[in-house]
Parts: sequence; C-alpha cells; structure tokens
Amino acid sequence: MAIVKRHWLLYLILFAVLAAGIWWHLNGRHEAKQAVAVVKADNRVLAEGIVYPIHYTEMAMPVDGMVGEVLVKEGDKVKAGQPIVRLVRGEYQDRVGSARSSAVGAAAAVEQSQVNLIDAEREMQRQQRLEKAGAVTRQKIEQAETVIAQKRAALAQAQAERLTGEEKVAESQKLMDKTELRALIDGTVAFLDVNVGEHATVGKILVRIADQSGWEVRSDNLTELAVAKVKVGDAATLMFDGIPGLEITGRLKFIRSYGEKKRGDMTYTVFFAPDQWDERLRWNMTAQIAITPSE
Repeated sequence: MAIVKRHWLLYLILFAVLAAGIWWHLNGRHEAKQAVAVVKADNRVLAEGIVYPIHYTEMAMPVDGMVGEVLVKEGDKVKAGQPIVRLVRGEYQDRVGSARSSAVGAAAAVEQSQVNLIDAEREMQRQQRLEKAGAVTRQKIEQAETVIAQKRAALAQAQAERLTGEEKVAESQKLMDKTELRALIDGTVAFLDVNVGEHATVGKILVRIADQSGWEVRSDNLTELAVAKVKVGDAATLMFDGIPGLEITGRLKFIRSYGEKKRGDMTYTVFFAPDQWDERLRWNMTAQIAITPSE
C-alpha cells in the first residue's frame, strides 16, 4: 500500500511539472514577447562635418615683400577696411614719387604746347590780314599753316605722354596699396601667422577673420546614395568630438548640387544650421552629424 502511494505521489509531481510547462509555453512566452520592445530600423544618415563661421575671410599679401608692421593681434575685433599688415614700403613709395614727378612734367609740357599752338594760330591770323592787304606772299601763309600743324602734333604728343604719366602714377599707387592688407569684413582676428621682419610670400594665408555672430557645420562626405535620402529642412543632431556629451539640434539648410570625387566616392557638401550654439565651440572643430530624413 505504501508503494502504491509513492507511485501516485510521483505521478502527481510529474503531472504538476508537465502542467507548469504547458502553462509557461502558452502564457509565459507570449508575455515575454509582449515585454520585448519593438525595435525600429534606424534610417538616419550619418556624416562627419567641420564647424565654420558663416562669414569669414582668408587673406594673403598680393605682392612679395618684407613685413614692416603688424597692426593687430589674434582675438582683436576689426572693421572692414581697417589696416592689418603693412610691408616695408620705401621702394614702392619711391616708384610713386618718380611717377608723379614724370606726370607733373608731362602736364607742364601740355600747357606749354597749348600756349605754343595759340601763338601759332595768332601768327596765322596776322599773316592772313597782311595777305589781304597785299603785304605778304602766299608762301608766308603756307609757312604759318605748317607751324600750326607742327604745334598741334606737339600738343597731341604731350597729351599722350601726360596720359601715360597719369597711368603710371595710378599703377604705382595701386601697387603700393597692395603692400597694405586691410580687413575685408567686420569680425574677429581668428588666425594671424605673420611677424615684423618676416618675408611675406604672395598667396600665403596670413590672416583669417571670422564673423562670430553666426556659425554652421559643413560636411563634404555624403555619398550620392546618402545625399539622395535627405533634403533641405531635415532635422539633424550635431555632436562634437571635442566636447563629449554636447548635442545640438539643427536643420539641413543647403545641399551643394555639384559633386566631387573624394575617397573613391562621388560626394556632396551639405550645410547645417544649428538651433542654438555653445561658446566652447571653435572654428574647425569636428562634428558628428545624424540626419533624420523627413520622408
């Protein structure tokens, strides 16, 4: 009898385990499925960009020469037209002075030629009166006409030389003006790579001026497949390598229509306008960009 009871107890335990397994299979797995959140596919377009001021200028000397003056320092605020760098100008000033002297001489020659022509015309008029009175021959009239023609030619030559002299003055002045680098925009001197006594080479960037009132992020690595997924106005999240944890929202504001071959792909440059800004951000900082296509 005890043996029968043990068998029944064993059957009861097995039945309970089987029932629990069936219940878990029918209910527990269903609840587990419900507990798992639905994961949507991430359709964001990712890119890497660089921080730029919206308005900036990069400036180089248009002529070679020795640096004579540096009139600003990095961090200074400047106005458009304000002198930034001057080369040693002695040689250029000498050229301007020489050209002006020549121009003054040419102008004086024009005035004298005009006086000579007037005198010749008066003499012609006197000879014509004498001819009418029968006091001179026709030969005298012809001689007077020849003199007038000569004086007119001399005046034309003097006027041409005066014009050439004025052009040389303008050219030498323009060349001297190029020895002075002036700010092209209002802004802050963000970069200054020049010292007094150094030789300035044509085309080398010496000064960068930024209008720090507005910033943007540019990316030039959107491939043709990626750029086809986005459009102007799409939302973007901007994250910055130099400032971990900083995230700024923004919008895609412009897509350059011209593609360039880079890193083996046809890529397009896109511009992003941030919704706000952080004073810790600087020109040329790297940004990671996540664009959410609106469609």
